[in-house]
Amino acid sequence: MKSILLLALSVIILSQSYGFVYADHEGNSHANWQMASQASEVPIITIETDSSSYVDGDVISVSGSVSDFRESDPYTNFDVTIRLIAPNNNIVSISQISLDDGFYSTSILAQGPLWKLDGDYTISVSQGSDRNASTTFTFIHSAPEEEVTTEVEAEAAAEAAEAAEAAEQCGEGTHLEDSVCMLDESSESETVSANTGSVPTEGFNSWIYSITFTLLIAFVIAISLFLISRVRGKKTV
Repeated sequence: MKSILLLALSVIILSQSYGFVYADHEGNSHANWQMASQASEVPIITIETDSSSYVDGDVISVSGSVSDFRESDPYTNFDVTIRLIAPNNNIVSISQISLDDGFYSTSILAQGPLWKLDGDYTISVSQGSDRNASTTFTFIHSAPEEEVTTEVEAEAAAEAAEAAEAAEQCGEGTHLEDSVCMLDESSESETVSANTGSVPTEGFNSWIYSITFTLLIAFVIAISLFLISRVRGKKTV
């Protein structure tokens, strides 16, 4: 009887102990999974720019952070590498930036021989081989409206000055081209039209004069022959 009671008591104690251990294991596993899920939602390293688009001559401000930075940890307290990639995958710039309490920032001038293409540029940050992030922005070559207007006005002024110089050197109806006086197209058209209109008129007049002169000579000869024939007829009688 005592043996049966001891056996029953042992079974109850073991079952209770197993229940506590299982419950504690399940609770810890669930808590660890929740912490891992929350940690995975927060990026370790970030990067951003102060605008989504830039033009030639703008300054691009780049900033970001490392979330697990610890100044005493040599695995998190070291420089980050910033790379700027053009639309054709060429590297525009690359630099190393130190962290300040887990944060970094730098500036890049959008100007130079490597900024040849318009389009989307990618800027990325990395810390080691497994920590990286990237973002993109649009770059367009364009001059401010005031500068464009100034250039147009300068070109118009240069053309006006050239026309004035040609008028002084070459005369009206001409223009200066490669230091040579050239006849304007309108003047050429008027000259050709005038020439083509006068030549037929002068030819026609000459033809009329020629026929009239020939008929006059023939008439004079006919009168002369008629008078001579009458004189001979009288002598014969």
